[in-house]
Amino acid sequence: MEEKIILDKFKPRPYQLPIFDAIENKNYKRVIINAARRSGKDITAWNIAIRQCLKRTCLVYYCLPTFSQAKRTVWDAIAIDGTKFLDFIPKEVIANINSQEMKIRFKNDSILQLIGGDTYNTSLVGTNPYGLVLSEYALMDPQAFEFARPILAANDGWCLILSTPRGHNWFFDLWNFGKNHSETWFCYQLSIHDTHHISEENLAFEKQAMSPELFAQEFEVSFSRGIDGAFYAKNLDDLRRKNQIGSVDWNPSLKTHCSFDLGVADKTVCLFFQIDGNKINIIDCLANTNVGLEWYAKEIQRKPYIYGKFFGPHDLKVREWAGGAVTRLDKARDLGINFEIAPNISIDDGIECVWTNFNRFWIDETKCKQLIHALESYHREWDEKFNRYRDKPVHDASSDYCDCLRYLCLSLPKVSDGISKEELEASKMRALYGTQSNIPKPLQDSPRGNGWRW
Repeated sequence: MEEKIILDKFKPRPYQLPIFDAIENKNYKRVIINAARRSGKDITAWNIAIRQCLKRTCLVYYCLPTFSQAKRTVWDAIAIDGTKFLDFIPKEVIANINSQEMKIRFKNDSILQLIGGDTYNTSLVGTNPYGLVLSEYALMDPQAFEFARPILAANDGWCLILSTPRGHNWFFDLWNFGKNHSETWFCYQLSIHDTHHISEENLAFEKQAMSPELFAQEFEVSFSRGIDGAFYAKNLDDLRRKNQIGSVDWNPSLKTHCSFDLGVADKTVCLFFQIDGNKINIIDCLANTNVGLEWYAKEIQRKPYIYGKFFGPHDLKVREWAGGAVTRLDKARDLGINFEIAPNISIDDGIECVWTNFNRFWIDETKCKQLIHALESYHREWDEKFNRYRDKPVHDASSDYCDCLRYLCLSLPKVSDGISKEELEASKMRALYGTQSNIPKPLQDSPRGNGWRW
């Protein structure tokens, strides 16, 4: 006999019903929602996840940009009517709840668990989810979806992607991809004019408290917001007009330099660039989270480039990579990466340095796609009290890439094609000893080129 379970605590609004219909009746496996702020995206997705867990024994992950945000937005959340999100699940269907892991096990052995998008490459490893909700995807590491994609494909699973726009970044690209593949993707846009979920009086207040661009983003779900609030959007448009974003080839006759932004909880980013006269050719980008410096050293070694100099932030001297008493600078040196430290100046002055050099950039559109998205999205905080933008940038998924570019620009005076002290000493040793095998190991040339020591 089938057991009938009544879910009557959530009453969807009419404009939320098509999302249920797409997943439950029309069997769409890819659903992407571009919806206005406070339109009930998460409460809708949470109840869809609950229903999916009750319909069959399965694993469903609910992912927000960070673990703490998942806890605040869903696990501890309370709806407008005072109902806790957890209370939407009938107690009689729950086997147990693990609050520390934010995991709910149902009596039918289904599991619904909240995770952070900043740890997707560890949270999803070895798991077999049937369903995945990606909430606030515009603020999330875009690789979270790419990482889960083959797992969901193998399970014939579904993915529900929710967000409010953040300029022309990865959410914008995915939204356009979905619209161009409407046979397999359900794309649903909900502006304030579609939902009317905020009274005219309150909406007028919000409009007064926000910049026009921010209001267009948050309530009219415009992807075009941000020109006034963004640091580099206009500069990026200039590069596009001048065709300086496209295919930028690696020149084997030039040294390739690397700029690093080293993250702990955030992403570590490495930009590969070459100086060709007055041009700064940004030819490649490498980024990951929750891996040690050894991983980056191996990935860098696999590339065919002849390396010049490696630049990193000033906190290399004090911050540890993965515990112990060894600084990151020491750890890097042990792995053969001799970092030069970028000048320790204010973020404002660093951004000014990027602006000064922006017209010199030639950026590879394919290999540096995430950098381009980050430059589009990097923006100032909005001060609601004084109704203006602050100078301080918002810290989000775009920050790591833009910080890395800032270190690149600050380090440009240190880039030189002249022979280094170490290279001069190695040349002397070759003259004395004849072959590399007789040269002391620290002075041997790397097979990757003069600038790299393994």
